[in-house]
Amino acid sequence: MSTTVASLKTVLCGASPGDQGILQDSSYYAAITTNINLAVTTITAGIRMPNGQVSPPSPILYDMATVATSTSLPYVALPAAVGHVYQRNVFMVVDSNGNQIYGPKGGSYYDFALFLRQASHKGLTQAGSVSLVCCKGNSLYYQGIPSASATLTVHFYRTPVAMTTDATTVDGLPDNLATRLIKHWVAKELFGEGLEDSNESRASAVKYHTNQFYSTMQDYCDWAGIDAEPEYYGTDDYIDGGICD
Repeated sequence: MSTTVASLKTVLCGASPGDQGILQDSSYYAAITTNINLAVTTITAGIRMPNGQVSPPSPILYDMATVATSTSLPYVALPAAVGHVYQRNVFMVVDSNGNQIYGPKGGSYYDFALFLRQASHKGLTQAGSVSLVCCKGNSLYYQGIPSASATLTVHFYRTPVAMTTDATTVDGLPDNLATRLIKHWVAKELFGEGLEDSNESRASAVKYHTNQFYSTMQDYCDWAGIDAEPEYYGTDDYIDGGICD
């Protein structure tokens, strides 16, 4: 990736003291890197599109990491090591033998109520090898509970690494879309703060950057694609992968 904080700051604020660029207001300059990071985190975490669907994960942020099960608790924290922090969409869990461990039958890794219904012990105290897993919050739940800690490999999408210096590059967004996505998100958010009905110029700016942001988000959805299971027609296993269509 080659889109830097410096280039984004120039687009949004111009050079120091930051009273040029799109924002034309030096009061935003001190916190502009924070807002840039917030834009990237928000976009990659999933944007609710105008059609109601949520934008897909960024392929750049695919990751896998191991977690060690407890011998007394039915859950363990999802990966949180620096540079490998879980953000969204666990889509596979594998045991130490390389075998996939599935979520609840008829659901996904995020159907926790279904996981509870299918657990043999509703207090989640079943002992034995891990045979069923499910995500809730930032934890991975499992049944059974091994007598010795077991290693599970989790495939997921991580949080983008935060940008700190001007030379830092954007993590998680493609270069051809990064600047447009970030500048329009930051502009619509900042221009929209404290907006009053009588402020027509700011209202016009919010409308423009909001429209441009969602237009670019559609390009992002097309770039990210749909990472889903195949569709099986004529069965109960049909999965709707239309994320942004």
